[in-house]
Amino acid sequence: MSSHTKAQTPSTTETLPPGPKESREWLWSLIVGLLILGLVATVPVFGDASALHTWTLILMFVVLAQSWNFIGGFTGYSSFGNVAFFGIGAYTTGLMLLGNQPFWLGLIAGAFVAALFAFLLGLPVLRLRGHYFAIATLGTAVALGEFVTVRDVGGGGGGLMSLPLAGLQAYTGFFYAFLGLSLLCLLITVFLTRSRFGYALIAIRESEQAAEALGVPTHWYKVGAFVLSAIPTALAGGLYAYWATGFDPPTVFDVGISVEMVLLTILGGSGTILGPILGAIAFEYASAQLQTSGFTWHNTVLGLAIVIVTIFLPQGILRLIQEFIRRPAAGTTRANRLREGARRVRRFIAANGV
Repeated sequence: MSSHTKAQTPSTTETLPPGPKESREWLWSLIVGLLILGLVATVPVFGDASALHTWTLILMFVVLAQSWNFIGGFTGYSSFGNVAFFGIGAYTTGLMLLGNQPFWLGLIAGAFVAALFAFLLGLPVLRLRGHYFAIATLGTAVALGEFVTVRDVGGGGGGLMSLPLAGLQAYTGFFYAFLGLSLLCLLITVFLTRSRFGYALIAIRESEQAAEALGVPTHWYKVGAFVLSAIPTALAGGLYAYWATGFDPPTVFDVGISVEMVLLTILGGSGTILGPILGAIAFEYASAQLQTSGFTWHNTVLGLAIVIVTIFLPQGILRLIQEFIRRPAAGTTRANRLREGARRVRRFIAANGV
């Protein structure tokens, strides 16, 4: 081999520059989330019956916000009909209880029916985008509530009253059931930030057309996220039905619950691990305190607060905290943020084999 050829041959000892260091933000978010839920777990020990009731409701909304985050935060599809899954879970569990079936079987049945309903609904509805999708899901929830009322499911105008109690009679049991469900949603959220499925959802949120160009079957991923969002919501509905011992269609199919899911997630930070937890705890605790204080304008004040936060803090509380923590660090330049974005794109492309 000539010297000229040797000069063009790259050296085998030449090393490539190190790649960007993988972010451990997901790990810190998981640790903080576990600490928050761990502190909340002490409420039955140090709190009274009123505090236990309040925090049980707060945890229920934590679960609902986390569930909505799967379709609204990660996928970018703002569903205003997720309360339909809550109602399905409540009614399925309630009917099973009235039929003298075990509570756990009612929960499983409610989650299955809600998942099936989400799958069948998602096939046509998730072909819509933007406000068309939001209106379609909202109309579905309203229609389902009216159907239950008109058909008089369970008797009494469609309501299920005086449900039997078994097993979880103590309020503490319901509290820890919602806490465990919230922990499960936290782990699922962490999984989404680290899995191929989650990368696909984020790609759809950022640019669905670009994801399709990369060969991602976007429609099926969206349907999967919709089903994933329905299951914990239905489980929360089943727990609520057992806890309340009675309800009617306007209670469990209240569109305001769907709106609250959206607001709690956006308030904390949609598409993040901790955002739904922080948003739900902050909003629901403040709402409970204003109600117990007898302040008649609490809904008005909280509504205005949401408007202000949405206008001046559209990325949520969590992102504001993150920016505040990172600002003193030298690594928070625009160039570093661009490199972090490029790293996520490379991770998604590698996960999809593109």
